Amino acid sequence: MKKLCLIYTLLLLSVFTSCQKDHVTKSDTSENKPPVIAAVHDSVSYTVDGKTYMVNSKSFSNPISGNQQVDQKVVNIKNGSDYEIVGNPDSVLYYRVTNIFSTDGGLSISFIKKYNKKDIKIAFLYYPKFEEMLKLYAVGKHPYAEDFGRENLQDGIALSLRVDDKSFFSYPTHDLRHISKLKPGFQQGSTFEIISFNKATSGGYNLEAKFTAVIAEDFTEDQKKVENGYLRLHLDIDPAFYPLF
Repeated sequence: MKKLCLIYTLLLLSVFTSCQKDHVTKSDTSENKPPVIAAVHDSVSYTVDGKTYMVNSKSFSNPISGNQQVDQKVVNIKNGSDYEIVGNPDSVLYYRVTNIFSTDGGLSISFIKKYNKKDIKIAFLYYPKFEEMLKLYAVGKHPYAEDFGRENLQDGIALSLRVDDKSFFSYPTHDLRHISKLKPGFQQGSTFEIISFNKATSGGYNLEAKFTAVIAEDFTEDQKKVENGYLRLHLDIDPAFYPLF
């Protein structure tokens, strides 16, 4: 009888030890790993005059960066033809633009911010630090830069959209020699909101945004309203190649 008790005890101990090993093994393989975030496919949809446009192809794989002058003014006009546009020599406007186009429509979007030249770097262009540049895509509401390409006094978003094979813009495209029909504040009531901005596991960042806007035709400045705008972008941003991309 004592031998049987001993055998039972050894069997129970063996089962208990085996369970402990299984538990440890499972615990080791169920570590808290970060979730895989796949790169999104670039797409945009928007409605103008009751017609919805959907675009899901991208013509450029990387954002394009650039500079413009700040507080631009027209000077030295001679005979209505010769003129010069000058700006604040101590400031610079930095922008990053991404394009999505197809035969059905298209969007070009610029993320814009002014800087004091002494606060940013210079290579082939003036550019902010990488961490500062990422703030262009911060989650939340962003204003529209109504004077992009003209006075350049405003930070924010600038859009170009294709509507029935015509180009429309969220800002005046006429140069500073000409008075625009678009009065300051014409984007009042429009919204552009970045609702998510996450780093993808494979590299780069995913951006998701929704928007409404007033857009004006390139030449006539006839206005239309953009509704139900929805945008997804994968931005191929890599600190190793910044500010080139």
